[in-house]
Amino acid sequence: MQIQISNNKNHRNRGCFKQKLFSVTLLICGIMQGHAQSTYLPTKQDKKALESVIVEKYYTATPQDVKDTVGGIIPEGTIVYRIYLDLLPGYKLQSVYGSKTHPLFIESSTYFHNDVHYGHSTGDKMVEKILNRHNAILDSWLSMGAASDFYNAVLKTEDTDGSILTGRAELLKVDGLLYGNIYAVAFFGNDMKFFHDSINAKRFYMNNGAWANFKGAEGPTPANKILIAQLVINGTLSFDLNIQLGTPTGGTIQFVARKPEHDEVLGKGLSLEHKK
Repeated sequence: MQIQISNNKNHRNRGCFKQKLFSVTLLICGIMQGHAQSTYLPTKQDKKALESVIVEKYYTATPQDVKDTVGGIIPEGTIVYRIYLDLLPGYKLQSVYGSKTHPLFIESSTYFHNDVHYGHSTGDKMVEKILNRHNAILDSWLSMGAASDFYNAVLKTEDTDGSILTGRAELLKVDGLLYGNIYAVAFFGNDMKFFHDSINAKRFYMNNGAWANFKGAEGPTPANKILIAQLVINGTLSFDLNIQLGTPTGGTIQFVARKPEHDEVLGKGLSLEHKK
Protein backbone atom coordinates (compact mmCIF):
# COMPACT_ATOMS: atom_id res chain seq x y z
CA MET A 1 0.00 0.00 0.00
CA GLN A 2 1.26 3.42 -0.88
CA ILE A 3 0.23 7.02 -0.36
CA GLN A 4 -1.15 8.53 -3.55
CA ILE A 5 -1.25 12.30 -4.14
CA SER A 6 -3.96 13.59 -6.49
CA ASN A 7 -4.05 17.21 -7.72
CA ASN A 8 -6.40 17.16 -9.98
CA LYS A 9 -25.67 13.27 -6.37
CA ASN A 10 -31.86 8.73 -2.86
CA HIS A 11 -32.42 9.18 0.48
CA ARG A 12 -30.30 10.16 3.42
CA ASN A 13 -29.27 7.65 6.06
CA ARG A 14 -28.62 10.00 8.95
CA GLY A 15 -28.17 7.16 11.47
CA CYS A 16 -28.34 8.95 14.83
CA PHE A 17 -26.59 6.87 17.48
CA LYS A 18 -26.18 7.39 21.20
CA GLN A 19 -22.62 7.76 22.40
CA LYS A 20 -23.14 5.32 25.26
CA LEU A 21 -24.01 2.62 22.73
CA PHE A 22 -20.98 3.61 20.74
CA SER A 23 -18.63 3.22 23.71
CA VAL A 24 -20.05 -0.22 24.45
CA THR A 25 -19.62 -1.21 20.81
CA LEU A 26 -16.03 -0.06 20.80
CA LEU A 27 -15.24 -2.03 23.92
CA ILE A 28 -16.85 -5.14 22.46
CA CYS A 29 -14.79 -4.73 19.30
CA GLY A 30 -11.66 -4.30 21.42
CA ILE A 31 -10.59 -1.03 19.84
CA MET A 32 -9.85 0.66 23.16
CA GLN A 33 -7.52 -2.22 24.01
CA GLY A 34 -5.73 -1.73 20.71
CA HIS A 35 -6.70 -5.07 19.15
CA ALA A 36 -9.75 -7.20 18.47
CA GLN A 37 -10.94 -9.51 21.23
CA SER A 38 -13.15 -11.61 18.94
CA THR A 39 -12.28 -15.08 17.73
CA TYR A 40 -12.49 -14.06 14.07
CA LEU A 41 -9.29 -14.80 12.20
CA PRO A 42 -8.67 -12.45 9.25
CA THR A 43 -8.15 -14.15 5.91
CA LYS A 44 -5.45 -13.38 3.36
CA GLN A 45 -8.06 -11.41 1.43
CA ASP A 46 -9.00 -9.41 4.54
CA LYS A 47 -5.39 -8.40 5.01
CA LYS A 48 -5.44 -6.84 1.53
CA ALA A 49 -8.71 -4.93 2.12
CA LEU A 50 -6.98 -1.55 2.46
CA GLU A 51 -5.67 -1.02 -1.05
CA SER A 52 -4.31 2.48 -0.54
CA VAL A 53 -4.64 5.79 1.26
CA ILE A 54 -5.21 8.73 -1.09
CA VAL A 55 -4.38 12.30 -0.11
CA GLU A 56 -6.09 14.56 -2.63
CA LYS A 57 -5.20 18.21 -3.09
CA TYR A 58 -8.80 19.30 -3.51
CA TYR A 59 -8.41 23.09 -3.72
CA THR A 60 -5.90 25.90 -3.26
CA ALA A 61 -7.03 29.20 -1.71
CA THR A 62 -6.92 32.26 -3.99
CA PRO A 63 -6.59 36.00 -3.29
CA GLN A 64 -10.41 36.18 -3.55
CA ASP A 65 -10.72 33.62 -0.72
CA VAL A 66 -8.28 35.64 1.38
CA LYS A 67 -10.42 38.78 1.06
CA ASP A 68 -13.49 36.98 2.44
CA THR A 69 -12.99 36.89 6.20
CA VAL A 70 -16.48 35.67 7.18
CA GLY A 71 -15.73 32.54 9.17
CA GLY A 72 -12.06 33.34 9.60
CA ILE A 73 -8.91 34.34 7.79
CA ILE A 74 -7.41 32.03 5.19
CA PRO A 75 -3.85 32.70 3.98
CA GLU A 76 -3.33 32.64 0.23
CA GLY A 77 -2.08 29.29 -0.98
CA THR A 78 -3.80 27.36 1.81
CA ILE A 79 -4.52 23.81 0.60
CA VAL A 80 -7.70 21.83 1.12
CA TYR A 81 -6.69 18.17 1.51
CA ARG A 82 -9.11 15.27 1.38
CA ILE A 83 -8.07 11.88 2.76
CA TYR A 84 -9.65 8.77 1.22
CA LEU A 85 -9.41 5.09 2.09
CA ASP A 86 -9.47 2.87 -0.99
CA LEU A 87 -11.02 -0.45 0.09
CA LEU A 88 -11.66 -3.69 -1.71
CA PRO A 89 -15.31 -4.12 -2.76
CA GLY A 90 -17.50 -5.59 -0.01
CA TYR A 91 -15.52 -4.17 2.89
CA LYS A 92 -17.05 -1.47 5.13
CA LEU A 93 -15.35 1.21 7.19
CA GLN A 94 -16.57 0.89 10.79
CA SER A 95 -14.28 3.35 12.57
CA VAL A 96 -11.17 5.49 12.54
CA TYR A 97 -9.66 5.27 16.01
CA GLY A 98 -6.86 5.95 18.44
CA SER A 99 -5.98 3.69 21.37
CA LYS A 100 -3.27 3.52 24.03
CA THR A 101 -1.20 1.18 21.91
CA HIS A 102 -2.06 2.94 18.65
CA PRO A 103 -2.55 6.70 19.18
CA LEU A 104 -4.06 8.72 16.34
CA PHE A 105 -2.97 12.19 15.34
CA ILE A 106 -3.52 14.65 12.51
CA GLU A 107 -1.15 17.60 12.52
CA SER A 108 -0.33 20.79 10.64
CA SER A 109 3.03 22.53 10.83
CA THR A 110 0.99 25.76 11.15
CA TYR A 111 -2.77 25.70 11.86
CA PHE A 112 -5.95 24.12 10.56
CA HIS A 113 -8.57 26.49 9.19
CA ASN A 114 -12.00 26.00 10.79
CA ASP A 115 -14.89 28.13 9.48
CA VAL A 116 -16.29 29.49 12.75
CA HIS A 117 -19.46 30.79 11.04
CA TYR A 118 -20.63 28.07 8.61
CA GLY A 119 -18.43 25.16 9.60
CA HIS A 120 -19.15 21.87 11.38
CA SER A 121 -17.08 19.11 12.95
CA THR A 122 -18.19 16.41 10.52
CA GLY A 123 -18.92 16.42 6.80
CA ASP A 124 -22.45 15.00 7.11
CA LYS A 125 -23.45 18.13 9.07
CA MET A 126 -22.35 20.53 6.35
CA VAL A 127 -25.52 22.01 4.80
CA GLU A 128 -25.61 21.72 1.02
CA LYS A 129 -27.51 25.01 0.67
CA ILE A 130 -24.66 27.01 2.20
CA LEU A 131 -21.67 25.44 0.44
CA ASN A 132 -21.49 28.40 -1.95
CA ARG A 133 -21.63 31.01 0.79
CA HIS A 134 -18.40 32.79 1.53
CA ASN A 135 -15.67 30.19 2.35
CA ALA A 136 -17.93 27.47 3.76
CA ILE A 137 -16.52 24.88 1.33
CA LEU A 138 -13.07 25.48 2.84
CA ASP A 139 -13.82 24.09 6.31
CA SER A 140 -11.94 21.30 8.13
CA TRP A 141 -13.96 18.30 9.34
CA LEU A 142 -14.02 14.51 9.80
CA SER A 143 -16.21 12.12 7.83
CA MET A 144 -17.42 8.62 7.06
CA GLY A 145 -17.80 9.44 3.37
CA ALA A 146 -20.04 12.53 3.34
CA ALA A 147 -19.07 16.03 2.26
CA SER A 148 -22.50 17.54 3.10
CA ASP A 149 -25.98 16.53 4.29
CA PHE A 150 -26.92 15.36 0.75
CA TYR A 151 -23.60 14.71 -0.98
CA ASN A 152 -20.81 12.15 -0.70
CA ALA A 153 -17.23 12.93 -1.60
CA VAL A 154 -15.51 11.49 -4.65
CA LEU A 155 -12.11 12.19 -6.09
CA LYS A 156 -12.22 15.07 -8.56
CA THR A 157 -10.57 12.85 -11.15
CA GLU A 158 -13.49 10.41 -10.79
CA ASP A 159 -16.28 13.02 -10.67
CA THR A 160 -18.43 12.75 -13.82
CA ASP A 161 -21.61 14.71 -12.91
CA GLY A 162 -20.42 18.31 -13.10
CA SER A 163 -20.47 20.80 -10.25
CA ILE A 164 -22.94 22.54 -7.95
CA LEU A 165 -20.26 24.95 -6.77
CA THR A 166 -19.90 28.48 -8.08
CA GLY A 167 -17.38 31.29 -7.87
CA ARG A 168 -14.25 29.16 -7.78
CA ALA A 169 -12.62 28.39 -11.10
CA GLU A 170 -10.92 25.26 -9.77
CA LEU A 171 -14.28 23.75 -8.79
CA LEU A 172 -16.57 24.95 -11.60
CA LYS A 173 -16.33 21.79 -13.75
CA VAL A 174 -15.90 19.16 -11.05
CA ASP A 175 -16.66 19.58 -7.36
CA GLY A 176 -15.83 16.18 -5.88
CA LEU A 177 -19.47 15.77 -4.81
CA LEU A 178 -21.90 12.94 -5.61
CA TYR A 179 -25.58 13.04 -4.58
CA GLY A 180 -26.66 9.98 -2.60
CA ASN A 181 -27.07 8.10 0.66
CA ILE A 182 -25.23 9.71 3.58
CA TYR A 183 -23.47 7.93 6.43
CA ALA A 184 -23.67 9.93 9.65
CA VAL A 185 -20.70 10.17 12.00
CA ALA A 186 -20.87 8.92 15.58
CA PHE A 187 -17.94 9.82 17.82
CA PHE A 188 -16.54 8.89 21.20
CA GLY A 189 -13.66 10.09 23.35
CA ASN A 190 -12.61 12.96 21.11
CA ASP A 191 -13.10 16.70 21.51
CA MET A 192 -14.92 17.73 18.34
CA LYS A 193 -14.46 21.40 19.19
CA PHE A 194 -11.08 21.02 17.52
CA PHE A 195 -12.87 20.89 14.15
CA HIS A 196 -15.65 23.34 15.02
CA ASP A 197 -14.64 26.63 16.59
CA SER A 198 -10.91 26.49 17.24
CA ILE A 199 -8.85 29.14 15.44
CA ASN A 200 -5.50 27.86 16.72
CA ALA A 201 -6.01 24.16 16.03
CA LYS A 202 -2.71 22.51 15.22
CA ARG A 203 -2.68 18.88 16.41
CA PHE A 204 -5.67 16.55 16.75
CA TYR A 205 -4.81 13.62 19.02
CA MET A 206 -6.71 10.56 20.32
CA ASN A 207 -5.55 7.60 22.39
CA ASN A 208 -8.99 6.47 23.61
CA GLY A 209 -11.59 7.43 21.01
CA ALA A 210 -12.92 7.17 17.48
CA TRP A 211 -15.29 8.45 14.82
CA ALA A 212 -17.48 5.78 13.26
CA ASN A 213 -20.70 4.52 11.70
CA PHE A 214 -22.29 1.43 13.25
CA LYS A 215 -23.65 0.02 10.01
CA GLY A 216 -20.30 0.52 8.36
CA ALA A 217 -19.70 2.95 5.51
CA GLU A 218 -19.05 2.07 1.89
CA GLY A 219 -17.82 4.28 -0.92
CA PRO A 220 -20.44 5.96 -3.15
CA THR A 221 -19.09 4.19 -6.26
CA PRO A 222 -18.06 0.56 -6.95
CA ALA A 223 -14.43 1.64 -6.42
CA ASN A 224 -15.26 1.84 -2.67
CA LYS A 225 -13.18 4.91 -1.86
CA ILE A 226 -14.32 6.55 1.38
CA LEU A 227 -13.52 10.08 2.54
CA ILE A 228 -12.50 10.24 6.19
CA ALA A 229 -11.36 13.87 6.54
CA GLN A 230 -11.15 17.25 4.86
CA LEU A 231 -8.23 19.27 6.21
CA VAL A 232 -7.52 22.91 5.38
CA ILE A 233 -3.96 24.01 6.16
CA ASN A 234 -1.27 26.35 4.82
CA GLY A 235 1.65 24.33 6.15
CA THR A 236 2.67 20.68 5.93
CA LEU A 237 0.39 17.78 6.80
CA SER A 238 1.25 14.69 8.84
CA PHE A 239 -0.82 11.94 10.45
CA ASP A 240 -1.02 8.49 12.02
CA LEU A 241 -4.39 6.80 11.49
CA ASN A 242 -5.87 3.46 12.55
CA ILE A 243 -9.03 1.91 11.09
CA GLN A 244 -11.40 -0.96 11.69
CA LEU A 245 -13.14 -2.59 8.74
CA GLY A 246 -16.08 -4.95 8.55
CA THR A 247 -15.43 -7.94 6.28
CA PRO A 248 -17.91 -9.40 3.75
CA THR A 249 -18.32 -12.44 6.02
CA GLY A 250 -19.22 -10.41 9.13
CA GLY A 251 -15.81 -10.30 10.80
CA THR A 252 -13.61 -7.32 11.62
CA ILE A 253 -10.02 -6.41 10.91
CA GLN A 254 -7.83 -3.54 12.12
CA PHE A 255 -5.22 -1.73 10.07
CA VAL A 256 -2.79 0.38 12.11
CA ALA A 257 -0.20 3.04 11.35
CA ARG A 258 2.60 1.47 13.39
CA LYS A 259 3.63 -1.69 15.24
CA PRO A 260 0.78 -4.12 14.59
CA GLU A 261 -0.06 -6.66 17.31
CA HIS A 262 -1.94 -9.96 17.24
CA ASP A 263 -4.15 -10.00 14.09
CA GLU A 264 -3.67 -6.32 13.28
CA VAL A 265 -2.23 -5.40 9.90
CA LEU A 266 0.24 -2.64 9.16
CA GLY A 267 -1.34 -0.14 6.78
CA LYS A 268 1.68 1.71 5.44
CA GLY A 269 -0.41 4.49 3.91
CA LEU A 270 -1.94 5.24 7.31
CA SER A 271 1.17 7.12 8.39
CA LEU A 272 2.22 10.32 6.63
CA GLU A 273 5.10 12.55 7.60
CA HIS A 274 5.19 16.21 6.59
CA LYS A 275 3.58 16.17 3.16
CA LYS A 276 3.28 19.54 1.38
